[in-house]
Amino acid sequence: MKILSGIVLLLVVTILVTLAAMHNPGYVLIERSPWSVEMPLTLFALLLVAAVVLLYTLLHVTMRLLRIPRDVGRWRLDRRLRHQQKGLHAGLIKFLEGDHTGAEKDLVGDFKAEDVPGIHYLVAACAAQGQGHREERDEYLTQAQRVPGLGLAAGLLQTYLHEAAREYERSLATLNALRISHPGNRTVLRLLAQRARGLRDWTTVTQLAPELRRHKAMEAAAIDDLERDAHRHLLALAAHAQADAEAVWRAIPKHHRQHSTLIALYARNLIRRGETGEAEHLLTPALRHEPTDELYSAYGDLQGDQALRYLSQAENWLKVSPQSGPLLLALAKLALAANLPGKAREYAERCARQNPTSDIYGELALVMERLGDQTQAREYCRRGLDLQKVKGENHRSPETLFLPLP
Repeated sequence: MKILSGIVLLLVVTILVTLAAMHNPGYVLIERSPWSVEMPLTLFALLLVAAVVLLYTLLHVTMRLLRIPRDVGRWRLDRRLRHQQKGLHAGLIKFLEGDHTGAEKDLVGDFKAEDVPGIHYLVAACAAQGQGHREERDEYLTQAQRVPGLGLAAGLLQTYLHEAAREYERSLATLNALRISHPGNRTVLRLLAQRARGLRDWTTVTQLAPELRRHKAMEAAAIDDLERDAHRHLLALAAHAQADAEAVWRAIPKHHRQHSTLIALYARNLIRRGETGEAEHLLTPALRHEPTDELYSAYGDLQGDQALRYLSQAENWLKVSPQSGPLLLALAKLALAANLPGKAREYAERCARQNPTSDIYGELALVMERLGDQTQAREYCRRGLDLQKVKGENHRSPETLFLPLP
């Protein structure tokens, strides 16, 4: 419709100009001594239009000729990009289909080294690992890291591939390098903490905790749990190696030193070193503030000349936790240490009636053995083993529950 309207408009203008020229054609005189040129105005207009069209055509052709090198470069670039996109598309499909050899060929095999984009190297590294070619995988990742803007992505992929290949130490080394080159990156810090925890490098975990918290790499509660768990393992390692647990305890932040699990663990370390009084001074305020089964259990390990006083103190807590199995067990052990076998048996029997755990049954068996009741000690051992067996069956995975019988 627009073309038709244009044609009609052009015809109307042409007719009007023709009628005007017929009525008063006019003339144009061009004189330059000794020559002069005279022609009708309409002819001059036609010649002028023809001259403008010819000049435009000459300029256009000249510019096109001058831009031939640039246009050829663009055409080559577009062709190369289309080739790269085609290779990436085909390589990704083959990789997802499990054809790792074909994927690697489509991604890097048909390209010159300088024409391979970084993303091709990343996928090719995954394909190489799928074939078990770890040297080629590392070479592809090295090439990808040289591409501007791909250093972090290539490093993280390298970490994941090391994890998949069970190369945990190399994964940790890569993450440490990324931590230096990309300080404060949340993903790097989170993965570094997870890898250090998997390798049981608790010292590194405690060193990472402030940085995790500062950059909000994880939820605050998750960081607290991670840090507390690391300090718990460090205390346990210090006790196992018979090292100085006091230095480990002082290194724990103050807000974690109020946690019952860490208090109970450190108190047991003090008891093993014979510092029962220090352990009692640590446990008693903690139990008054927040009585827990872990603290009750640790309090029951207190021994020495003050056992009767410890027993008297612990009996006051029965008003707060009359049904606590760990507290009743602690009372039985303290009564035994205070040479009160009657009370020890009474508390042990009350504890056995509270549906205790397999660990508590084991402790009760030791109490009964020290009381000379071998029959009851064996009975508690049997109950503990039965309870542990049932617990193990209840925690079987759904897959194992439906395995065919042999």
